[in-house]
Amino acid sequence: MKKIMFVALALLMGLASCVKDKQYPGITISNVTYNPTAVQADDDVTVTATITCFKEFTANLVYNYTDENGNYLDGGSPISVAMTGGSEKDSFVATIPHLPNGTKVSFWIEATNDEAVATSPIMEYEVGAVAIDYSVLRLNELNGNDKFIEIYNAGADAINLNGVYIEKDGVQNWLADNTVKIEAGGYVLLYSEDVTIDGAAQAGYPESLTFHSGLSAKKNVRIQLFTPAGVSIDDFNLVDIDQNDPAYIPAPGSYSRNADGNWYYADATPGAVNVDGIVALLGLEGGVTPEPPTPEEPDYTNLVLNELNGDTKFIEIYNMGNLDLSMEGMYITKDGNEEDIKWTGDATHIVPAHGYLVLYSIDTQADHPELGENMFFNSGFSAKKTVRIALYMADGTERDVFTRGTTGEWGQTISNVAPQSYARTPDGGDWKLAEATPGAANPAEGEDIPQE
Repeated sequence: MKKIMFVALALLMGLASCVKDKQYPGITISNVTYNPTAVQADDDVTVTATITCFKEFTANLVYNYTDENGNYLDGGSPISVAMTGGSEKDSFVATIPHLPNGTKVSFWIEATNDEAVATSPIMEYEVGAVAIDYSVLRLNELNGNDKFIEIYNAGADAINLNGVYIEKDGVQNWLADNTVKIEAGGYVLLYSEDVTIDGAAQAGYPESLTFHSGLSAKKNVRIQLFTPAGVSIDDFNLVDIDQNDPAYIPAPGSYSRNADGNWYYADATPGAVNVDGIVALLGLEGGVTPEPPTPEEPDYTNLVLNELNGDTKFIEIYNMGNLDLSMEGMYITKDGNEEDIKWTGDATHIVPAHGYLVLYSIDTQADHPELGENMFFNSGFSAKKTVRIALYMADGTERDVFTRGTTGEWGQTISNVAPQSYARTPDGGDWKLAEATPGAANPAEGEDIPQE
């Protein structure tokens, strides 16, 4: 599947505001994820789930979708696709085909045997939405006495948590809706449904901030935080509480993250800055939790021209780094004329980490009705002419360039290399002549590019 995207994820418009549906005990659906997490108009979306059952069953991916105005398409009737076995044990896979930008897709998994049907929570994404960096979120304080879970935003921007969810001991117990927002440097405080708060019944606390399970200060527990696409953000796994251990102490307050990123026993500070604990928390899987990594800074040297094809007339850009990169304001010129800009990126043009963005010549627009106008560069492109394609930063700094021809005069007719591409082999490597692979990995090797 292509890894192209304008984006996504990240406004992955989020899972519906409901808790995990009750499932027939004989069928369990878990680990529902989709890929890519940031979906663009060219992307088929692969949905994967773990399904277990003690007897034979069938599994289906069910989805429907609306346009950008919320109007159901194809009559609004859900579409059901049979799921097949994946590469892992109990793994099942199905695909949602690519759809135009602005389409909002809702999907869920149904597993059926001769006695009952189990249904997963609803998940959603929007094609061409703006990507959100969920990696700055972390579990910050857990309290089994007052029964709360605190999430902290270590990033510089506010984040709508729509679709973010929590699992306790492998079962989803909280799912954020579109009303849950966390400010930069701020907190979201969740309480268990089975407690009172300041003497008031739990019913007085917002449903959107209520998790549907208990929480103990003296039991092993695993609390996991996930993106809307099912990617793990943080994992608190307390696996080795031994009340007979002389070093064991019941949590007097909270399991709390110190400023160093590690977990300690500490006084409760719900919705406020943690106080540094002194006694490190015992029993965490793998020992004391390491300090969360400092978020990487965007590095635009990772953006390169990766494949050019004068036959089907496309330009592919590749991101060699670990962060999604926006191309807003970046531009492309042809044949050395820096004043004649052939394409300019906008906020929707995001190249995913280790992923691709493919632009086509305006001459081929009729062949790609699924693409928006901002996916076409305003020029032709030939497989048999000298050419210079240059990629620039928004400030006019040249980021990367490809040239074919030794004369320095562009547009001159030379040998025809169609249908092959000028391609970095492998991705980000040296320029060679290779088989065309728009939006996918280039071959590991190629032939020398003829210059005459």
